[in-house]
Amino acid sequence: MAGEQANRVYVGNLDWKVSWQDLKDHMRTAGDVMFADIFQDFHGRSKGAAIVEYRTPAEASRAVQTLHDTTLGERMIFVREDREAVKTKGKGGGFKGGFKGGFKGGGKGGYGYKGYGKDAAPLRVGPRDKGRLVYCGNLPFRCSWQEIKDVFKQYGKVISVDIAQDFDGRSKGYASVLMEKEDEAEAAIAALNEQDFQGRNMMVRLDNFL
Repeated sequence: MAGEQANRVYVGNLDWKVSWQDLKDHMRTAGDVMFADIFQDFHGRSKGAAIVEYRTPAEASRAVQTLHDTTLGERMIFVREDREAVKTKGKGGGFKGGFKGGFKGGGKGGYGYKGYGKDAAPLRVGPRDKGRLVYCGNLPFRCSWQEIKDVFKQYGKVISVDIAQDFDGRSKGYASVLMEKEDEAEAAIAALNEQDFQGRNMMVRLDNFL
């Protein structure tokens, strides 16, 4: 990585109640934190992931080595190098635009999606999908959309599975799953949230994007 990106780390599995200041205070044990931006939905609610920028690449590397699998709030976070160039500045919570652009087609925010659906296209959702779109986080980076579909189809018909990806086509550790019916989505959430999936406890809830 070069430039600012080498100074950044990606933090996942954040407790929804953790603020950018809480995150910054936790991450500064590894070095001088320049900013901490928590991904947000359109309503300003945490998506459970963030980007943290340090003053130097060495501090970012130290964060990955020392803060991965540490507890913040009521969850154990995971920390890895940031794999995409994301232009975001500020002290916290400023990531709305990046998620919106990528979700609609992998553009502005540097997000791409790979998965199962009509014509293998990025998942496009609207108001009619409210209650059926499920956010699935803390996923193993090597899991496939088919493996996610196999888990969810136990609770109903899966319309589409889209795994968020960085510019290099690598998983960001979370996905969106569109179920055919609301009660199927609710059943999947009730059964799968906090359950082990390939060594990680999945976070499964209704997606707040809509």
